[in-house]
Amino acid sequence: MDEIRDFDLHAAWIRRAQTDLHAFLEALAARLEGALPGRVQVERKRDGLLSATRHVTAITIQVDGSRYLLDAHNHDVRASRQHEVRGVVLKTESLPLDRWLQELEDDLRRLSGTLEGARGILQDFLTS
Repeated sequence: MDEIRDFDLHAAWIRRAQTDLHAFLEALAARLEGALPGRVQVERKRDGLLSATRHVTAITIQVDGSRYLLDAHNHDVRASRQHEVRGVVLKTESLPLDRWLQELEDDLRRLSGTLEGARGILQDFLTS
């Protein structure tokens, strides 16, 4: 009897995680699109032929020499990062979602520092 109860509990957790995953992807996509215009591409798919609702199926973020990709299919998310030089992909690596998020955050922090430094130099030049 305990095995049946455990199975039902695990099945309920899986259903909840799948629902939370859609909400997570929608929130992440909205936040990234607003924060990084021109660097984020979000693909959405209709929930059905005549459905007005859509859900995120892929997110791509371009940060300097890296392209971060999230693909969501059949309640599963695949995270990867591509290293590219002059538009040519040299390496693609699959990453666990938590590591993907951390490395994206690290790259965005470096980009922010670089852009802030460039803005300061430009401002100094223009005001001198």
